[in-house]
Amino acid sequence: METIPKADCEKIGFFRKTHGVHGDVVLEYETHFEYSIEETDHFFVELEGLLVPFFIAADGFRFTTAKSAIVSLDWVDTEKYAKRLIGSSVYLYKSAIIDEPDESESMLEGFLLIDEQLGEIGMINQVDDYSGNIVLTVNYRGNEILVPYNDEIAVAMDETLKTITLKLPEGILED
Repeated sequence: METIPKADCEKIGFFRKTHGVHGDVVLEYETHFEYSIEETDHFFVELEGLLVPFFIAADGFRFTTAKSAIVSLDWVDTEKYAKRLIGSSVYLYKSAIIDEPDESESMLEGFLLIDEQLGEIGMINQVDDYSGNIVLTVNYRGNEILVPYNDEIAVAMDETLKTITLKLPEGILED
């Protein structure tokens, strides 16, 4: 029996917990592997020191945050079976790793958010990607607010001054 050499693979994350009673698991992964994870149809799971292939069920993958996803694996259909995988490291072949595109919204952390109408809003503390929906966490008048971000509301960005100007949706800053 041939084994999968660990030297040919890269650890992308681990199974953090089960999800529901039908054998789904939550994959916690490093954010720079998002594109690789999105394109794969299988993972290698480390069990008892060996890498075991597990295939993703049809429509069995959905991102939940910028660094976690719910995964349904073929032949893993009970919570009891899924619990055996919890804490296990998850790998992909190094050749299957896709480089992340150069533009990353996470670079906006630490930028000053400016509204086109109201002026300075506050510092961007965090950038999250919820299944392709970018959300900026900003401190505004002592409160943490969530601001949706996309290219359509972007007005200007100055990387030198670390500012970004947006045309914020109406009502987003109301108390």
